[in-house]
Amino acid sequence: MSCKRFEQEWEGWLRGQASRDFLEHLGECRACADQAAELGRTREWLAPLRQEPPLPGAAFWARLAERLEAEDRAGDFWTALNWVAARATLALAVLVLLLTVGVLLESPAPAAVAEFDAPQPYFEENRGVVLANGQLNRDQVVLTLVAYQEPQR
Repeated sequence: MSCKRFEQEWEGWLRGQASRDFLEHLGECRACADQAAELGRTREWLAPLRQEPPLPGAAFWARLAERLEAEDRAGDFWTALNWVAARATLALAVLVLLLTVGVLLESPAPAAVAEFDAPQPYFEENRGVVLANGQLNRDQVVLTLVAYQEPQR
């Protein structure tokens, strides 16, 4: 008998579904019998892996509860810090809002008539600018400059 003929039968043999011809071949062929013995030992080694894992005992649950409580106590620090940070952020936002409102509502001081400091010789040549109390009026200077540039366009 040829061993190649039974190559596909090994899987069935491992599952316990070997054909009668294959079992007869194992009794006659020394190489296949040695391989079957080796595979049998492998099956014995793997048998414990097929078992259900043991359920945890009461000591495990007690240690787990203790560790979870320790984690909760450690988390209290971060919870407190988070609470403080949230309150500080809120207080800062209110302060910025109040300062902004205060600046916006502050009435500006009455502005004195802005005096314009322009080169005196130019205005002395152009008699259209009126001096009030020896000071130039800014609006008159601007209007004079605009009028001066109109003809050049």
